[in-house]
Amino acid sequence: MVDKITNTLINLDGKSSKNSAKVNNSIANSSNYISDNSTDIKIEQKNIINDLASNAPIDYDKVSSIKKAISSGNYPLDLDKISDALMEAYNDLKS
Repeated sequence: MVDKITNTLINLDGKSSKNSAKVNNSIANSSNYISDNSTDIKIEQKNIINDLASNAPIDYDKVSSIKKAISSGNYPLDLDKISDALMEAYNDLKS
């Protein structure tokens, strides 16, 4: 069993184990390893975020066709759907 506060091994009778120093060293080494991995993961996440920010997945052809349809008045609008979405957003903000 491991004491949550001191990270020393404790037998079921409550006495510390003779090998607690070895366990403490291995825990310290593993925590350094974990922190190194979390640093690597944070750096990798930052790289992914920067890559996505610079290369946003946008279909420019589709965007331009929607812009043309809106400007010419041929883009279909479902006013009921729009008003329902606005009311839902308002209710979410209100609660």
